[in-house]
Amino acid sequence: MKKIVSIVVVMAFIFGGLAQVNAQSIKQEERKEKREERLQRDAIMGAAAFQTAVQAIESGSWVIQANTVQPLNGRLFYVNSNTNYVSVNDGQATVQVASNSPYPGPNGLGGITVQGNVSNLQVEQEKNGNVYVTFAVQGVFISATLSMVLYNNSGNATITVDPNFSNRDLTLTGPLVPYSESNVFQGTTY
Repeated sequence: MKKIVSIVVVMAFIFGGLAQVNAQSIKQEERKEKREERLQRDAIMGAAAFQTAVQAIESGSWVIQANTVQPLNGRLFYVNSNTNYVSVNDGQATVQVASNSPYPGPNGLGGITVQGNVSNLQVEQEKNGNVYVTFAVQGVFISATLSMVLYNNSGNATITVDPNFSNRDLTLTGPLVPYSESNVFQGTTY
């Protein structure tokens, strides 16, 4: 009798273990399906954002709302995208950098805002799908060459501001959106 009870107990553990293994594999399968759905949804949204960004570049009216700013020293700063941006609209470019410092700075936002005329605009799409844009900006307080990369299947871009009379490059990274859809706040312009 004891032998039968021990066999029953062992069988119960085996079947219980198999049920647990089966439940774990079902959970893993569900996680895998959810992950694949999320990746597909992100890919569709990324492709749509990329197409919208390309159309904005072609229309000459766009804004990169920077999430990060990286000065020449290489440190990466996370910033407010409403007050840190590069925009092009109607042949004019605006570069604004702001910080959360108590010092208001020339633009009243803890940084500087400069504007100038866009010239020598060149747009090129590489085989990998990335879109490269270069142009010059000339204004009262800015003389710079700007180089931008819009990443394929994404609305994200990186733009580097290279002043012509110094080597103090500034790189901003964030989503590129049509100018009409941006929500930037512009400080006092120089």
